Amino acid sequence: MASRTSSIRPMLSSLRPMVKGKPQTSITLRTTSKVFATFSSSSSASSSSSRPRLVSAGTPSYRFNLQIRTFQNILSPDPDSMDKPNLAINKLTPRGFILSDDLVIPGGCIFHSGRAILWDVDPPKSDAPNLNEMWKGWTEDRFRVFQLVVPRPEILLFGTGQTAIPAPKAIRDYISGLGIQLDVMDTRNAASTYNLLAEEGRTVAAALCPLEPIDPKTGGPR
Repeated sequence: MASRTSSIRPMLSSLRPMVKGKPQTSITLRTTSKVFATFSSSSSASSSSSRPRLVSAGTPSYRFNLQIRTFQNILSPDPDSMDKPNLAINKLTPRGFILSDDLVIPGGCIFHSGRAILWDVDPPKSDAPNLNEMWKGWTEDRFRVFQLVVPRPEILLFGTGQTAIPAPKAIRDYISGLGIQLDVMDTRNAASTYNLLAEEGRTVAAALCPLEPIDPKTGGPR
């Protein structure tokens, strides 16, 4: 386990400041888009004088070498450091999340122990005719990161987009096999529940799909 932990030391990705309300990047995500939900936490690290910042999956950062999708740890310090961030999810927009430090994350995201990992996934297809079609393309590989994180969470809150959709048996069995309790709900409720449990000091993680299919490299619709 020690060799795995040392092999996934995260690096800070470059964060670009906002100028006159627009990000200095080609990403089209704007923080002025309609907010679907707003969350609060007494441990929030936001500052009234700071402006939202946008992070792009297109900038260089550490990548977990997994088969299906890319995980990118964008905020964590050295895992051996005691200086750990305490991030909360402040707002949920159609194109991603705004965190308590005003960072804007386009697309899906995994939150664990105050850290954020970009999660390049689309929400399941809620308009598909059956459960198999809804989860087409989803395998346990998209949750492989939970084999590597330390400490392993007690609870995983899985936000499936605008509506709660039951997870496939293969994913449920995989998460259960890691000794993690899986709770499936819509992304809005999963985000607010994560804030609450994290503030209580629980060892909790959240895997949150965006409300709409988003390309985290561009911030635009996929």
